[in-house]
Amino acid sequence: MVKFMESNKFPSDEEHRAHLEKYQINQSRAMFTIILSVMVDMFGFTMIMPLLPALAKGFGASDIMYGLIISSNAVMILIFGPIWGKLSDKHGRKKILMISQAGTGVAFLLLAFSNSLYIILAGRMLDGIFSGQFPIIRAYISDVTTPQTRASSMSKIMVGYTSGMIIGPLLGGILGTFGWWLPMIFASLLSILSIILTSTVLVESMPKERIKDLNTETKLRLENSNEKQSIWNKELGIRFLQVLLHSYIFTIFTSGLSLSLYKRYNANPTIIGTIMSVTGVVLLVYGLFLIKRVIRKVGEKRIFFTSICGYIILFMIYPFLGEFWMMYIFMIFYSLCMASVSPLISSNITKAVGPAKQGELSGWTTNLRSISQTTSPLISTGFLELGGLTIGLIFFNSYQLIGFTNVIFASLLLIVAFIDVKKHPNLYAYEKMIRKRKEVKKGKTEEK
Repeated sequence: MVKFMESNKFPSDEEHRAHLEKYQINQSRAMFTIILSVMVDMFGFTMIMPLLPALAKGFGASDIMYGLIISSNAVMILIFGPIWGKLSDKHGRKKILMISQAGTGVAFLLLAFSNSLYIILAGRMLDGIFSGQFPIIRAYISDVTTPQTRASSMSKIMVGYTSGMIIGPLLGGILGTFGWWLPMIFASLLSILSIILTSTVLVESMPKERIKDLNTETKLRLENSNEKQSIWNKELGIRFLQVLLHSYIFTIFTSGLSLSLYKRYNANPTIIGTIMSVTGVVLLVYGLFLIKRVIRKVGEKRIFFTSICGYIILFMIYPFLGEFWMMYIFMIFYSLCMASVSPLISSNITKAVGPAKQGELSGWTTNLRSISQTTSPLISTGFLELGGLTIGLIFFNSYQLIGFTNVIFASLLLIVAFIDVKKHPNLYAYEKMIRKRKEVKKGKTEEK
């Protein structure tokens, strides 16, 4: 048995690659195939999102009922997210991912044949029950990366997400003009394609031999220390709080975005799709070509704090975007902040527990995000339905309420992140280690 992660917290790329090869895992192929799988899944999901506001309104839904439909999906994720993560720790990532993809396909099919709000609600709930892809994918990335490469690898996964975001909303809007059920059928067919890709191409990152080695290693470590088997600790607690705060920022804005564009600018599904596609293009270019270089040059810590400050500035501006074209510019900068903060938080969380618990950890991370996703749509759609609110002597319209609420959450995130770095100075210790390795390598080169 190789006590890899315990004996060497920050292994080099060569050491990590050699460790994975013991279990017949090719790191490059593993990352490529998971990105491909994510792209197909996201393609189906983003096809239906621009259609939901008009579809729900067509069946007589109020703004708050639309929020409940979005929230119902998150409630199911809240319940089932940790279960899928823990099952993937025990049985491997691949087969659990395929079960999740199959359930999502059935949920899309149910939406295609919906004839009432209750069927739409049932479809979104079923999709939430089987939304195990996200915790499994995050755990998968942790399986095949090192702490110093994890953030850039998390960003690469955005290539899959954003490729789907670029084409999916546009295609969904176009197909929706011929019949709102057509994108749902197409999304269901894409789920079948995703299952085939996962079954035939995806490399299992947790084969039985690796699960057995990790369990044995964890058991030995627990027997020789006072460490508890639970994943919970103070370091993880403060990271989970960052997940929750960032999820509120993201979900308050995005859960009401389609409806906001629909009401604020009278945008149709195709136009809403273009906004999502712009976001996708930015995330794709940044995740595929820039993030690794920016991290190498600037460092994760600086990017992290700069991007959180960017959120604060952007959401102070958001209420005053009176023209539709301004949303395109806003979404470019919003996407850059999101593409930086989200993978960095995800990467930092994985450093708080050992490799044998990454699936369970990812499940709880999804659970926390689901808490915000349960309440956030009700907040954003509630603001939209109210039309505004008078606080003291000042009247705030719906868009000011959404924007300023996110300013508060982003400010809290900045404070909590600062406390985390102060309390855990080793969080970015690998950046110093990388600099030392470069200095040593440079010194050897100069000696020659």
